[in-house]
Amino acid sequence: MDNFSTSAKWIGTGEHVVERHTAYQSPAVQFRKTFTLKAGENEGAVCRICGLGCYTLYINGEKVGDDVLSPAFTAYDKRALYVEYDVEKYLRAGENVVAVKLGNGFYNQMTEDTWGFYQASWRECVKLLFELETKNGIACVSDRTWKMTPHGATVHNAIRTGEFFDARRDDNWKENGYDDSQWFGACRVSPPGGKLCKMVMPPIRECVRYSAEKMWKSEKGWVFDFGKNITGYISMRLQGKAGETAVFRYAEKCKGEEIDQSNLDWYVTGNVEFSTDKYTFAGKGVEEWKPEFVYHGFRYVEVSGLEQEPPISALTAYFVHTDLKQKGEFACSDELMSWIFDAGVRSFLGNWHGISEDCPHREKNGWTGDSAISCDYATALFDMKQAYKKWLDDMSDAQRENGQLCAIVPTSGWGFNWGSGPAWDCALFFLPYAVYKETGDSEALLSVYETGKKYLEYAKYYREKGGLVCFGLSDWCPPQNVPDLTLMSNELSDSCYYYKMQKIMETICLLRGETAEAETYASEAEATKQAIIKEYVHGDSVDNDGQGALAEVLFFDIVEGEQAKSIAKKLVERVRADGYMFKVGILGMKALPNALTKYGYTAEAYKIINRYDYPSYGYLKEHGATTLWESWNGEGSLNHHMYGDVVHWLFRNVGGLQNAGIAYDKCVLQPFFFAENCSAQSKTETPNGIISFAWEKAGDVMKAEIVLPDGVQAVLRIEGKDIPVKTGKIEIKLA
Repeated sequence: MDNFSTSAKWIGTGEHVVERHTAYQSPAVQFRKTFTLKAGENEGAVCRICGLGCYTLYINGEKVGDDVLSPAFTAYDKRALYVEYDVEKYLRAGENVVAVKLGNGFYNQMTEDTWGFYQASWRECVKLLFELETKNGIACVSDRTWKMTPHGATVHNAIRTGEFFDARRDDNWKENGYDDSQWFGACRVSPPGGKLCKMVMPPIRECVRYSAEKMWKSEKGWVFDFGKNITGYISMRLQGKAGETAVFRYAEKCKGEEIDQSNLDWYVTGNVEFSTDKYTFAGKGVEEWKPEFVYHGFRYVEVSGLEQEPPISALTAYFVHTDLKQKGEFACSDELMSWIFDAGVRSFLGNWHGISEDCPHREKNGWTGDSAISCDYATALFDMKQAYKKWLDDMSDAQRENGQLCAIVPTSGWGFNWGSGPAWDCALFFLPYAVYKETGDSEALLSVYETGKKYLEYAKYYREKGGLVCFGLSDWCPPQNVPDLTLMSNELSDSCYYYKMQKIMETICLLRGETAEAETYASEAEATKQAIIKEYVHGDSVDNDGQGALAEVLFFDIVEGEQAKSIAKKLVERVRADGYMFKVGILGMKALPNALTKYGYTAEAYKIINRYDYPSYGYLKEHGATTLWESWNGEGSLNHHMYGDVVHWLFRNVGGLQNAGIAYDKCVLQPFFFAENCSAQSKTETPNGIISFAWEKAGDVMKAEIVLPDGVQAVLRIEGKDIPVKTGKIEIKLA
């Protein structure tokens, strides 16, 4: 076992999941062990723990670490992660006690769901592997000498639905001196089956707290409005009689005065209460509590079961997500552009919980296509290397022997034969390539070499017409009820994404020094490109001449030179004829603004984005959104990031900070003046230091403040000219 001594054993209750049926009541399991240390023996002490599904760890009654819901979700029979903590400060000379509470997480996901995680091959009752090491050696390991009980206060926990806590059953089980003589002895159990690896990616944490902005009476209780659509849970500070139960129901929207979960509870069945937590009072004055083994997507929380109206301060909301280090910023004088950026970032963060999800409530699934769309702004704004690298490992673990990739990762087996395909599978290539472009770090990109080779060999099965492929989802989720919607052909989008994957594989081979292999992928990519041109490009006409088709071949550099300029002109004419209403799905929306800007039509791209009528980002804002939606009419999830590449467009083209090389070794500063008087700023941290471009236009004068680290060559591109610039302030009279 990776970094664990052979004396550490997996322990559990000894029970097993035999039929993989659903279970409504599934308590957390508590474990504890006492051990003795000599004076000074705590110096430099570390512990390692893998608690599946997820755990809370205490030493001498104090919670260890500020992470929650650890370890990150994996296919546990392929790979399980352990976490290492420095624990010197928690230990003392004499008797110490380790206490661990295990929740089900995705390891023992018992809720009947569309994707079959309740029947996953890895599913089993919770189990624990633990080891504590001091300077004198191993001081404590998990084994049969531990005590355990399933009869603690967390009487139910299910990652997809909620958590129930009975405070009458809570006691000082985490403390020294507790009498555990009525507890059971822990049983030695089988390992989860996968490779045991140290968790290197950032953990999930409680990153932001929100107080309620409003509160009102509902039919069953009181509704708290926290003002933002976030992911996480609430903490409560309430008073009740012993045996009374407060019920907390989470929702993204309301219908009148009542919370409305109708857009979220589609995919779970059986006797469950969706997105609901419960707390049964001990009757001991004001009581405080928050869940440990669940997260919800919500803006509103209804609390019921109380005799008296609670104060608005009774609940606090926690924004809980993978704690990705933010390194980039954007600010803008345009209210809508600022809102889009904030909503896009909030949507992105709210969909990271060890994996990149599509939505944090209804599905909690690692849809690869969503992340392929968001990866460019993700890597500009956040340090994504370790988070992406972990998820890329998950993708490799999920890959079938024939090279096929899955639409959701991790998977219980669902998502291979529907939902995947080039525009989703490309995440395997796009994510590490975005890290490489942004940082110059090729580790993640090189790590997918074998998986990528295997996948591209698999994709050859679908090749026809000289190199075209068509075996996946098309331009997904376009706006509903718009006139003359003309989506690009599925074969065109699949083939363009296939071409880009081949080109990235060429880069991987070059970085490895495999020049002959790189030439092979370059040749195959060129064949794909020429097949696309032959089948779909005729003069300035592309496919059905819809916005998506025209933008796609420009965005992926399928066409070049004068022909590309003619197609770009035709795209602009089409956009103008459509009244600047976008008529594309998520793939087309990534291509459309970027293709327009690439060929000098940034103003037209801005007009597409800066609208308030349906469908538009402004429409979302005017209807109270604080995150991006799955569907423009608001019928699906209200927290999706698949339409979020606009964040990247804003950062690069309004803020004007463009990475023209690798890791900003070449940088173009190109502001877009969207009004007579306007301003914006983009800023990011590069391997060489901070790059910042802040500009302001007042009439015919532009002022800018530029910060450039050593080793970065930058030009200010303005009015058709490239002006070499350095760190400092400049002022330019505009023509």
